Amino acid sequence: MKKTYIIYSALVFIMLAVPGLLMLVLPQREYSANENRYLDKLPELNASEIISGEFQEKVSNAFNDQFFIRDFMAGLSTSFKKSLGFKDIGGVYFAKDRYYIEKITDSDISKDQLVQNLMYLSYFAEKQQADVYTMFVPSPGTVLNNKLPAFAPFYNADTFYNTASTILGAEYITDLRKVLSPGSNENGDFYFKTDHHWTLPGAYTAYKEYCKAAGLTAQPYSSFNPEKASSSFYGTLYSKAPGFITEPDNIYAVQTDLAANAEVTCDGKKQTGIYNKEFLDKKDKYAYFFGGNYGRADIKTGSNTGKKLLVLKDSFANSFVPFLLNDYSYITMIDARYYNSPLHGTSLSENYDHILVLYEASNFANDKYFQLLFVS
Repeated sequence: MKKTYIIYSALVFIMLAVPGLLMLVLPQREYSANENRYLDKLPELNASEIISGEFQEKVSNAFNDQFFIRDFMAGLSTSFKKSLGFKDIGGVYFAKDRYYIEKITDSDISKDQLVQNLMYLSYFAEKQQADVYTMFVPSPGTVLNNKLPAFAPFYNADTFYNTASTILGAEYITDLRKVLSPGSNENGDFYFKTDHHWTLPGAYTAYKEYCKAAGLTAQPYSSFNPEKASSSFYGTLYSKAPGFITEPDNIYAVQTDLAANAEVTCDGKKQTGIYNKEFLDKKDKYAYFFGGNYGRADIKTGSNTGKKLLVLKDSFANSFVPFLLNDYSYITMIDARYYNSPLHGTSLSENYDHILVLYEASNFANDKYFQLLFVS
C-alpha cells in the first residue's frame, strides 16, 4: 500500500512539476494560430502586483496559455466530450457528415439591432440614384438544419427574412436559402465543414442570383478557372473545438487574368491581384481573398464595361466579388467594422451604377457598426 502511494504521489508530482519546469525553460509562444489570438506570457516580478494579487493572476493566465501541450489537450478534451455525447462545444454543433456548425439561437439575434440596421439601409437606398440590391446569406445551420443534432436549437430564419422583407420590400431582397440548400449543387459543397464561410461553389451560386437581379449575364463556373488554393484549411469553428480526426477543407478560388492583374488598394495599401498568397501558409487561409478584411478596398478590374459597383459587406463578399470582375470596371468594397467615414454627405455612394449589400444574415442582425455608415 505504501509503495502504491509513493508511486501515485510521484506521478502526480511529475504531472504538475514537469509542465511548470518546461514552461520556464522553453521559449514562450507569442501567438496561437489555432485560437487566432496573442497569448499571455510570464510577467516580470512587481511588488505592488504581488500585494494586490494581480501578479498571481497573470502567472495563472500565462501558465494556461503557455502549457506546452495545450493544443493536444484541447483536442483530447474535444474527443472526450464527443465520446460522452456532447452535441456542442464552445458554441459549435457537431453535425452530420463532419460539419461544424455555429450554434446561433434566437437569443443570440438582436431584434432591435436588426430593425435599426434595416431602417438605416432603407433610408439609404431611397436616396440613391443607383439600383440597390440586397443579399442576406443564410447561416449554415439554416440550410443545413437536417444535419444538426436532434433537437438542437437554432434561430428562426423566417423571422429574419420576414422582417427584412417588411422594411425593405420583398422585391429588393434576393433570398438565397433555396438555392443554397443541399441537393441543388453540382460544383461542390456550399459551405466549409470547419468554417462559417461559404465555399467557392456557394459564392458562385449567389453570383448567378445576383446576375438575375442586376440584369447581368452569368458565366459558367468553369469559365472562372476555379483552382485549389489549399487543401489544409481548418476554419474558425474547428479552432473552437479542435479534434484529432477532423479532415481539413479545400479552398478553391477564381483564377483568371483579371483576378491576377487587377489593381487593388486596401485601406491605402496597393497590391497587384486580388489574392494574398502568404496567408496560405497561415492558419487564417480564408484571408487569401484580398488579404483579409479592410475598411475600404478599391479594385480597378481591367474590364472595359465602364460600370462601377459599391459593395457594403462582411467577409462573405471576399470570395464572391471575384466573380464580378468581368462585369464592372471599378468595384469598391466597404466593411462597416473597419470603415470610419459616413457614406452620405460624401461622393462615395454617388456615381455608382449598382450598390450591393451582402451580409451573412446573423452578422447583419448583430452588426453594431453598420448604422455608423449613415450617421454624419
